[in-house]
Amino acid sequence: MPLLDDILAWSSTALTTWQRDAVRRLFQKEGKLSNQDYDDLYAMLRSAHGLPDPQNRQAVPLSKDHLPVNVSDTTPVVLLAMRDLKHVNRIAPSQKLEFAPRGVTVIYGGNGSGKSGYFRVLKQACRARDLVDTVHPDVSDPDASSKVPEATFDIEVGGQPRALIWRRGITPPDELSTVAVFDKRCARAYLINEQDVAYLPYGLDIVENLGRVVLLELGQRLNAEITPINTDTAPFADLLGDTAVGKMIASVNSTTDSKKVTALGTLTATETVRLAGLEKTLAEHDPKAKAKALLLSAQRIDGLVLRIDAAIAWVSDPAIEKLKKYDAEAEAASNAEAVAAANFRAGEELLPGTGEQVWKDLFEAARHYSTGVAYPGSTFPYVDLGAKCTLCQQSLDQATTERLTRFERFLTEDIAKAATEKRERRASTTRNIAGASLAFGLDAATTEELRQLDLSLLQAAQEFERKVEARRAWLLNAVKAHSWDGASVLDDDPRAALKSLSNKFVAQAADLDKAGDEKQKKVLEDERCELRARMSLSLRLGSVLALIQRMKVKAMLASCKEDLRTKAISDKAKEFATQAVTAKLKIALNAEFRALGVGNIKIKLAERVEKTKMKHKLELDLPATTKLEEILSEGEQRAIAIASFLAELHLAGHGNGIVFDDPVSSLDHHRRKDVVRRLVEESRKRQVIILTHDTVFLGELREAINKENVPHVVHHLEWGDGRPGCVSEGLPWEHKSYKDRLDKLEQAQKALKKNWPPYPNEEERGDICRQYARLRATIERVIQDVVLNGVVKRYEDWIRVGNLGAVVGFTEDEFKEIGRLHKTCCDVVDAHDPSSAKNAAVPSPTQLGKDIADLRAVAETIKARRIKGVSAAVTVV
Repeated sequence: MPLLDDILAWSSTALTTWQRDAVRRLFQKEGKLSNQDYDDLYAMLRSAHGLPDPQNRQAVPLSKDHLPVNVSDTTPVVLLAMRDLKHVNRIAPSQKLEFAPRGVTVIYGGNGSGKSGYFRVLKQACRARDLVDTVHPDVSDPDASSKVPEATFDIEVGGQPRALIWRRGITPPDELSTVAVFDKRCARAYLINEQDVAYLPYGLDIVENLGRVVLLELGQRLNAEITPINTDTAPFADLLGDTAVGKMIASVNSTTDSKKVTALGTLTATETVRLAGLEKTLAEHDPKAKAKALLLSAQRIDGLVLRIDAAIAWVSDPAIEKLKKYDAEAEAASNAEAVAAANFRAGEELLPGTGEQVWKDLFEAARHYSTGVAYPGSTFPYVDLGAKCTLCQQSLDQATTERLTRFERFLTEDIAKAATEKRERRASTTRNIAGASLAFGLDAATTEELRQLDLSLLQAAQEFERKVEARRAWLLNAVKAHSWDGASVLDDDPRAALKSLSNKFVAQAADLDKAGDEKQKKVLEDERCELRARMSLSLRLGSVLALIQRMKVKAMLASCKEDLRTKAISDKAKEFATQAVTAKLKIALNAEFRALGVGNIKIKLAERVEKTKMKHKLELDLPATTKLEEILSEGEQRAIAIASFLAELHLAGHGNGIVFDDPVSSLDHHRRKDVVRRLVEESRKRQVIILTHDTVFLGELREAINKENVPHVVHHLEWGDGRPGCVSEGLPWEHKSYKDRLDKLEQAQKALKKNWPPYPNEEERGDICRQYARLRATIERVIQDVVLNGVVKRYEDWIRVGNLGAVVGFTEDEFKEIGRLHKTCCDVVDAHDPSSAKNAAVPSPTQLGKDIADLRAVAETIKARRIKGVSAAVTVV
């Protein structure tokens, strides 16, 4: 349909994503959205403007998959069959519902027969105008949630057969969407705001409802959400002023940066202390004098810190490491000295004291004598040929030469000298540590001042002094024992706190100096004012941030109004109306109204537009009223809906099939006949498929089909093996014609005769009785359809055969024959409790066959006599 194509193209380019979703829902739900639909659309509208949706609903925009295909008028699609339904309600598997390629297909099914299941599949597969009814699997199946309904359609396009699969949740094949579907939801009459009733061609009402209904409803929801949002800044008026906080409050809006506001309203510990200091400074009467006093206190505290620095230097970790190193080196040198002395004396007997200091002095004297007097210019010891000992003046032999050389090497290496130096260095360092003054100089005045300023700081300093002294004691013991494990810890050092206090005093003194100057005092007062404002903001920061958040939400909600403007939709509705609402449509509608018995209702063209209401619309020319039911009966509304449906098909100009589900619901008798006649007439142009549970409509439809000699197929649905939806050819027994019944009786008779025993059992006798019960019902149908020629239809469940003789124009022989057959049936069936004494035998299948043939003969006789125009009216008393 070109109009639907135009609407799809327009929605794709002119509407937002969520609006396109709204159009899809309107198409699929016949313009009647549920509260859940509106909840979804409102959430998507908000989400499109930055307001998160906790359910994260995503729009499904209208696409060609949601609309019937633009049908060609040259190659109509013919439905041949719907088969192999799987997981569709409880419908029995492996069923095949065949359709007449031309003419009418009638599918009859009573309540619970499965008719609704078949029709729901047809609606979904053919993309009916209303898709509210979802196809569900068998709810009694515990695995139903994992099963997807599906069905196979056999079609024919241009003479070529094809098989198509429909599956729930997947876009149906385009070919199936060319078949139009009508049910009770397809009404096209509406009660408009001005209380005028208008007909809207399919698609135009969607555009109108988008603006007039959907956007209006969402606008009301939007206003209902916006109105209670409190963005009043009056509760924060006390924060206004010439400060950063005051300026922020004065200009606060939806764009205000919450992070900057949070930073402004969050004071650090330093800033909190600063505010307290400013309060105290600016409250001082003589700030200059106070500044001097603070500076003196800072100097005394700095002096204490310097004394602690000096004390700690003696027992600090580096000092410990230094002494530990000296101790290790001294011990190592002493050990090396002992080893060297042992090696020096090894190998020969030396005089006592050799290698010791006295001996070293003697050897050194000999060195000076040799190098300065005896052998000047030669190294010591001089052991060349002819050399003499500088002590005994005798020539040096080999042993003496080696001994002197060994003595010299011992002294040159100077291991003992090095050991002595290292021991002295350790001893000297130890003496210095032991003699150092580690007192912090906490005299009475300093102690009292600290007590007044910060008692805990005084106590920390005193305790730290004890720890320093304890560490010196440990250090002296460690060097003595050469064991350096378990050094005491110098924790809780008070110097940082003392320095901080000193700096604080210096800073306060500086502020006090400024406070003594008017210009500089103003600077301090401004700083205090800013900090005071920030402190006030900090106490109400949560409320201010909540206000900003409400402003942001309100602004985002307000931006949603742009999507709810209706002018563009109104303009487009006018354009579409100009294209679709035409004089041809008016003529087609009036013609269909006349054909369906509502010709008293006329169509008129009207021009007007308000918001999204189109300028051109087709109004039903009826008196104004407030309620549709005050103008039209329910039956008239149904007739108008069918007429509108057929008028659209007429203008579409194609020959594709149509499907009706109980089209005559709510229609009175004479309008039902009009609908029957109209549908049978339409079946000459296109395939017509009708599903119904209305037995009266079914009878009238059959009569019209037979009268017009239209090709047709009839099925009925029933239960089988505990499941509905079993397809059987023709109508159920109670709706069959007398000829069909006689055919069925003959088939059953032949089956019984084939295996009939000489002595039938109870079950076999029951089979004969059942067939005679059907024969009796067929006799009554013959009386209705043949004897009375269908002139009247009965509403009681039986016919008084005994009164048949009083019917004018009925021969005595015919009456007697029908009466005989009827009595035979009555004698056989268990309509009454038979006497057990009779123990009467049932007729044989052969007898049943004869009785069936006799009934057929009398019916044919009556029909033949009627055709020949023979009238032998006999009154039988």
